[in-house]
Amino acid sequence: MNLRHIEIILAIEAAGSLRGAAKVLGRTQPALTKALRQAEADLGMAIFERSPSGVVPTEQGRAVLRRGRIIQAELRRMQDDVRQMQGQLDGQLRITVSPLAAARFVPAALRRFQKRFPRVHVQISGGHEPMAFGPLRSGDVDFVIGPAPQGTGANGLSVAEIVRTPIAIVTGLGSCHANATSVVDLLDAKWIMIGPRERQPIVAGYLREMGLEPPIPVINSDSILSILTMLKGSDLVCTFPTLLLDEIEPIWPIRRIPIAETFDLVSIAITHSSDSPLTSAGQYFRDCVLAVAEEFDRLQRDNQK
Repeated sequence: MNLRHIEIILAIEAAGSLRGAAKVLGRTQPALTKALRQAEADLGMAIFERSPSGVVPTEQGRAVLRRGRIIQAELRRMQDDVRQMQGQLDGQLRITVSPLAAARFVPAALRRFQKRFPRVHVQISGGHEPMAFGPLRSGDVDFVIGPAPQGTGANGLSVAEIVRTPIAIVTGLGSCHANATSVVDLLDAKWIMIGPRERQPIVAGYLREMGLEPPIPVINSDSILSILTMLKGSDLVCTFPTLLLDEIEPIWPIRRIPIAETFDLVSIAITHSSDSPLTSAGQYFRDCVLAVAEEFDRLQRDNQK
C-alpha cells in the first residue's frame, strides 16, 4: 500500500462513494475501483463495504483510515516544514480554541505570528476537551488552546499551561436565580454548558462530595455567542470562566450569581501531539501564544499590587 492508495481511500471515505471520490480526484471510477482493490489485496482485508447510499468503512477499514489520516497529515506538515526552512513562509495551521482562549490570547498571538509568517493559512475552529483532543491525535488539528487534558487524557500530548481561571456561575438579568447564595440552591435550575455533552460540569465533583446528584445540562454549545444569547433574559444558569466574564459582564445582560462556594481553578493550556514534530511555523505560533500569556500574567500581577 502506498501514498497514492492512502489519498484514494481517504477521498472515498470523505465522499461516501467511489463516484464522488473519482469526481474530487479527477479520475475515472474504474481506475479508483482498481486502485482500491489493489490496496485491499496488499492489506489482505476489505476497507469498505457497500451500503444503500454508497460505501462505508469496515471495522478493520476504520483502523486503516485512522492511520491514513495521520500519515497524510504528517506528509502535509513535512512539506510545509521543508518550504518554511527554504524561506517559503507558507503552509497551514489548524487550531481548536475555547472561548476564553479565543478572546484573551489567540488574537494577540496571531498578530505576532502573521508578521513572520504572513502567508500561512490559519484555520480556527471552536471546541473543548475531551472531544477536541481526538482530532489532535489524528493529525487533523495542530493545536488545541483551551482547558488542559486531564489524567490519562494527556497521554501522547505535550501540554503547556498558559493561565488558570476561576469559575463563576451566571444567569440572565432578572433571573429567579440571580440572588442564590449556594450552588445547592441551583439544583433545580435549568443548566446550559459551554462545550460538548461529554464534558463534566465544573460543579459535578463538588456536588457528588456532598452526596448530591449534579445537574444534567439541557443545552451544550461550543458557541459562546449562542450561550450568551440563551442566557439573556432567561432563568438558565451556566458556569463561566471568570477571566472571560470580566470582559463580557459589563456589556452583556447577564449576572454573576453570588454563591458562597469556590471551585478549583481551571487550567487553560496550549496542547499539541508529542508524537508529531512541530513545523517551523507551528513552533513559532506556540512561542507567540506563550509570550502573550506571560505578558497577560505580568499585567494581572501588576493590577493586584
